[in-house]
Amino acid sequence: MSKRLSAVQQPLELSTLVKNLRQHEILLIMPEGENRKKIEQQIRRIGFPLKTEWPPPEDFSSNYQVVMLGLTPIIENDYDFHWDISNPPAALVLVVDYENPLVLQYSLSLNAQAIIGLPFHPLGVLSNLLLSLQEFKQTRSMLKTIRNLESKLNASQHIENAKHFISEKQNISLEAAYKLLRKQAMEQRMPVGELAKEIIAKRSFSDEKT
Repeated sequence: MSKRLSAVQQPLELSTLVKNLRQHEILLIMPEGENRKKIEQQIRRIGFPLKTEWPPPEDFSSNYQVVMLGLTPIIENDYDFHWDISNPPAALVLVVDYENPLVLQYSLSLNAQAIIGLPFHPLGVLSNLLLSLQEFKQTRSMLKTIRNLESKLNASQHIENAKHFISEKQNISLEAAYKLLRKQAMEQRMPVGELAKEIIAKRSFSDEKT
């Protein structure tokens, strides 16, 4: 692929990102003041739907694709900010007006996608929003892959345990036990891993009763 072709395609990718971002609201969590006013004006000037809140909400609507958080007032006023870093509901952009160990520690603990410094300057806001959205999508995809791998690993462990249980109970080989397990799963129209999980759960319950 030529450099010229790559350069031609990049604006199309950027246009797609902007279009997707404009389909969802941005939530700005900051107390009222000049900085919030300037950020609001810039975001609306770009054309993105925006909602503001203060103090931070206890949970987040799935309509938001980007959450912008004024971090300094959160720290200074000791507010709770409920953010699930294992399954973030949106891209997170922090707004800070100074750097110190506490701010940096908080920023890292939240796994934010971008940081905007104060005093506010409109330059870079669009870039930060788009980059944070792109990184969030990559993070979400990675987390989904990890969860799928964990699910497959758990299913394999359940199947292995169920095979040994069936083998011991019916005095058959592990291979025969797996074939029987798979046959039962097909008859019941359910994944082998799910059936194996049920078998192990019933066995554990029986062991507890005895």
